[in-house]
Amino acid sequence: MSLKPYINTSFLFMGLMYTALFHSVWLISTQFEIIASTVSWYLPAGVRFAAFMLLPLRSWPMLLFSEKLTHFVLFHPGGILDNTAFLSGSLGWYLVHLLLSPALLCTSVYIFRRWFKAPYISNINSTLATLGVGLIISVVLGAVFIGRRAIELQTDITVFFPILFDFSLGDFVGLIVLCPLLFVLYDREHLHRVHTTLYWIIGAWLFLLLLSSYAYSHGTNISYQVKYLAVFPALFLSYRYAVTGSALSCLLVGVTAFVVASQSDLSPLEHQFYIIALCVSCLILGASVNHAEQMNKALRDKNEALEVAVNNAQALSSKLVNLQEDERKRLSRDLHDDFGHRIVDLKLQLSLNASNINQDSLLNKIDALYEAMKKSLGSLRPSGIDTLPIEAVIQGSTILSTLKNSHIDYGFEVTGLPYSFTSQQKIHIYRIIQEAVTNSIKYADATRLTIEINYAGSTSTFCVVDNGKGIPAQFSGSSSEHSSSTNHHTSHTPTLHTPTLGLLSMKERAKLIEGSIHIDTSATSGTSVCLTVPTP
Repeated sequence: MSLKPYINTSFLFMGLMYTALFHSVWLISTQFEIIASTVSWYLPAGVRFAAFMLLPLRSWPMLLFSEKLTHFVLFHPGGILDNTAFLSGSLGWYLVHLLLSPALLCTSVYIFRRWFKAPYISNINSTLATLGVGLIISVVLGAVFIGRRAIELQTDITVFFPILFDFSLGDFVGLIVLCPLLFVLYDREHLHRVHTTLYWIIGAWLFLLLLSSYAYSHGTNISYQVKYLAVFPALFLSYRYAVTGSALSCLLVGVTAFVVASQSDLSPLEHQFYIIALCVSCLILGASVNHAEQMNKALRDKNEALEVAVNNAQALSSKLVNLQEDERKRLSRDLHDDFGHRIVDLKLQLSLNASNINQDSLLNKIDALYEAMKKSLGSLRPSGIDTLPIEAVIQGSTILSTLKNSHIDYGFEVTGLPYSFTSQQKIHIYRIIQEAVTNSIKYADATRLTIEINYAGSTSTFCVVDNGKGIPAQFSGSSSEHSSSTNHHTSHTPTLHTPTLGLLSMKERAKLIEGSIHIDTSATSGTSVCLTVPTP
């Protein structure tokens, strides 16, 4: 297997940055030990968790290599931070630190990342899941690290579990303080909500902490009051700025507890539970607010789309009424001006002396009357639509004759085994093809047009493809003149232009037969209008 995909400059830079941040916050964490060489607020756990949650999977080997190599450099005998507690050199230590713990960490995060995506704290479900997997990893890694030491020192089981509890809690505190902010900074999706008020609140919070330290240095301890006053800005930031505010609150809550702990002799557990309780509350509140905003935005978009759809439906309804009246007017005119005159002429011919009747002329007039009637009725409902296959109906209809009269070279192709559609399906398919051909004749200036019918098992596709100049954006409903795609199964945000009533009619007819319309149009390659109909 090639190692090239895992070793490159980008991944090396990620590894170095990760290692630098990891060991920087480690130096801070060592100031709060509750047992020898076991810190109560293990901030590096948050850096590690965030790095493996956010960075590409292929960067993981370089992250682990950089972390472990730096660990050896710092803690080996004679190193900068020579400490055998963090580098015992035993076989168990190597197995745990170089094999078992990385395997457990990577496996847990990999499984989680298959279900959730960054920033991981954008809604309640992902927030609770992220906190849950973070807690699990803290306990599992704690069991491995403390377990190895307990086996080597033969620690009693009654002592092991309290130590494991303290160790895991320290990891989880480090995770919940740092990870949310790292998530937000990496994703940057929520940073647009940052306003001046946020900076004022953060500044006031930090000023209060400085005031507490100043008062403590002069013999007045207000750390208890500061600790609980911090609850209000934390909750306000989470409510006002959603994910960004909750992430900043978690960091500031950790800083507050850090300052208070340096000014009091309270048990570390009290500070830990304070951090966890307040941070979890802030994260859930921020995620809830963000989730509500997302739902409101989606609702607004759907309302706008619904408004456009209602307007289109009203316009289509109005157009259908006008078309109906126009059709009635045309029929009335045809019956009066064409059929009426032809019938009067026939009556005059029949009223003449039988010997004077020109039978050939009379037959020609009857044939002409029949053809005119057939053409007029055919425009209302294509001939054979109830009995013939749809491809036969199209071949015998006025669609092809119209193309011929428009001097457009056309082709008609049928592939696959024909499917027997119902009369209702066939009339909608016919009208969609008729409208697509009419649009090509009117707008495309095409010289070549092909009607393609493809029967492919579970679906049938009817395409009208021309080599014209494409459908203009103001007619297609697309904000771009190069492409327009519509599927009735997918919701779209409102487009810049409203489609023409002809295209709306095509889409509505497609919905009636549970089909979908797909339109590809370009000024250089022409237009393709495809109707896909399921064939159960």
